[in-house]
Amino acid sequence: MRAWIRAGLLASLAAACFGCGGTLHERQGAGVADFDAAKAAYDRGDYLDAIPDFKAYIEQFPGTDRTDDALFDLGECYLKQKDYALASGQFDRLLRDFPTSPLQADALFELARCDDLQSRGAPYDQSETRRALDRYNQFLDQYPDHARSDDARTRVRALRDRLAEKRFGTARLYWKLHQDVAAAHTLRGLLSEQSDSKWASEGMLLLADVLARQGNQVEAVETLKKLLASGPESDLRKRVDERLRALQGSGTPR
Repeated sequence: MRAWIRAGLLASLAAACFGCGGTLHERQGAGVADFDAAKAAYDRGDYLDAIPDFKAYIEQFPGTDRTDDALFDLGECYLKQKDYALASGQFDRLLRDFPTSPLQADALFELARCDDLQSRGAPYDQSETRRALDRYNQFLDQYPDHARSDDARTRVRALRDRLAEKRFGTARLYWKLHQDVAAAHTLRGLLSEQSDSKWASEGMLLLADVLARQGNQVEAVETLKKLLASGPESDLRKRVDERLRALQGSGTPR
């Protein structure tokens, strides 16, 4: 019985010491407002140690000449921990509260990266993809010669391809459901806004099929000829030739 009582008292004492909720690291202390210590921990890769100290420094010294550095490094800590929402908050605050900071460009790029890293594949919702694309484009407009501009351009191309793939998948679903008006509208949007995407050629081929099924064979043939003129790869060229022969023989894709 005494052992049970002793165990219960120890459990109660532990609960009183630690409180409810939060991680063990959070319970160990709120951090010290020491930028140098936080920076040293960050440079060592001890991000969990750096986070509370950066937070304490920002809270205690919200307007010093090192606060923007603290915000940026805190954002990087969260980024390393894959806590993209919290990372975004730090970069966004830096951009908003320190408009003359030399870290403006880097913060904008990292803010775009946070959205990019949260974005999902083409079958899923593309809200983060669009937001990342907008921010990368803003970064390129404002800082075209920045050291990371090539990285931004690479990500813009990849994200545009993903949006084009999303549109193509939606159009193909409409096609299978015989909702040809919706399919044509979606494909025209793809060809208008993502004409440089690798999905544009497949989009033109599917648009020709949609037009043919709608009875608009003249425009379908024109679309296929335009696709041929763009120099498609051999497999796609073969499919285009098949469609043209079918249309010229009064066949209609089903």
